[in-house]
Amino acid sequence: MIAFAYLMDQGEAAWTQPYYSSYLNRYIISYRRPIYKDGVMVAIVGIDIDFQAFIDRLYANPPEGEHGMVILSDTTGTVEYAPDKPLGIQLADKDIHIRDVADKVAEAGQTDNMMVTYDWAGQESIAGIKGLRNGMNFIDLRRKPQIYNRTHKAVMQMVLGLVAVCILASLLPIYMINRLSERLQRVIEAAKEVGEGNYDIKLHDTQRDDIGELSRNFQAMVGKVAASQGNLTYISQHDVLTGLLNRMGLDKEIADWLQAHPDSHGALVSLDLDGFKLINDLHGHMAGDEALRTLARDLVESFGHEQIIGRNGGDEFVVFMKDAEPEAAQAAVKAFSNKKKSFTYDGETHSFSVSIGYTLYRGDGMSLSRLFHQSDTALYAVKLRGRNHYRIYEPSMESLNRTSLGFNLETITKNLPTALLVSEAKPDGKILFVNKTMVEMLECRNIREFMEFTQEYAPNVVCPCDRERMTKMVWEQTVREPDRPHCMTYCVHTVKGRDKQVFAIWRQADNVNYGKVFYATLIDGHFMYEELASSDGSAEGGTPNRDS
Repeated sequence: MIAFAYLMDQGEAAWTQPYYSSYLNRYIISYRRPIYKDGVMVAIVGIDIDFQAFIDRLYANPPEGEHGMVILSDTTGTVEYAPDKPLGIQLADKDIHIRDVADKVAEAGQTDNMMVTYDWAGQESIAGIKGLRNGMNFIDLRRKPQIYNRTHKAVMQMVLGLVAVCILASLLPIYMINRLSERLQRVIEAAKEVGEGNYDIKLHDTQRDDIGELSRNFQAMVGKVAASQGNLTYISQHDVLTGLLNRMGLDKEIADWLQAHPDSHGALVSLDLDGFKLINDLHGHMAGDEALRTLARDLVESFGHEQIIGRNGGDEFVVFMKDAEPEAAQAAVKAFSNKKKSFTYDGETHSFSVSIGYTLYRGDGMSLSRLFHQSDTALYAVKLRGRNHYRIYEPSMESLNRTSLGFNLETITKNLPTALLVSEAKPDGKILFVNKTMVEMLECRNIREFMEFTQEYAPNVVCPCDRERMTKMVWEQTVREPDRPHCMTYCVHTVKGRDKQVFAIWRQADNVNYGKVFYATLIDGHFMYEELASSDGSAEGGTPNRDS
């Protein structure tokens, strides 16, 4: 790292001091050289030399006789690098002491005609020194002055070695460029795979350089893209509110199962929440959302996680029962239909019911669209019957042409010019249903304001001045003739403080959800008086008998 820091700072080649590499398990010395392109450092190349082997070779064939030795020394000429001490030992420990100053050692290392004086075991010795590029010195120490030939030979060998190093250093960038090109090509090929939608790529590049970093970052990016793609696929096939499958997810899951099990039996169940619009109108859309979430949890709990369950849209849900025989399908649908259902919102618990239609898949290759048509037709038949029930599809239901005239019950009740009021058949009966005309009759802006104004009780629709008389008459008529319709006139009080005379027709009936209820239609007396005046040919209308 010191050598790299020097290169980044100085921009010049550098040799390291000898060090032990635990990775290579030997002593080495490294040469690092910067590579420039257009004046910008683009790479650093290096080569490691086996320092231990170099010293071993240097000392393998020592000079003959005892008159001299060859030493690989540091810059001061006082430390020797030996095979048994590759990181250096003091020459003083071998009774070799330099007489000259260190500056002369450095100077002698730059020329062939300068000697340095040593004391070797008390004897004067002369050393020829050749400085190496890495700051080391090549010393030929002799007790006698006949050293020049040997020193010159050693220096030449060292020079040849350095020349070889330089040649290797020149060839190394070419090799590295080829290696870089191959690694970059792998990244490019991986990018093409990702572009074609294949995210299963593996770039095993552990090199600690820019391309290695690029490869690892690209691999991490592809992993994140693959995860995001999976999330998008999940979101596209699941309902955000309930967490169940949406219509796209339902179609795919059911179609896949039918294709994989063409001969198996099953059942497609369609159901919706009764009076969902009223829940939204009375308690707000947040309450409606909670009702839908509760119904979703009930479906999973009742039919099981192994079944295909989803929200078809709005308040309609679908369950596909896999490997279900007719008896098992009917038992499961019946049990869910009879189950008490309620949701809690804002600290209050509200009951609700569902209507269910289902059809059987008998391994006959029936298409998915046909299965949906049949279950939806059975669901419509339940709604016509009064909701809160279940029915299996029958071919005779096809005659229930619900779209031939383009009307449904909700459209009719919303646009009917007479006001509709349904309430419990009790003296303080709660309001169960009103239509738009009823809301407008009391001059309310919406059904929520209507319920707040009446406190959700039917007697509060009537003006206090008429409330006691009307209540008494209703119960007398109910006791006297409980099964026939009755009529009367009374006064209602609007939210704007106005009183209106209305003509009401009502009757009592049984309801599977609420027991005995009152169904009433109310007509604004103003229209009745105009009609009576027109039929009598008079300019002023009379007032009908209030006790009729």
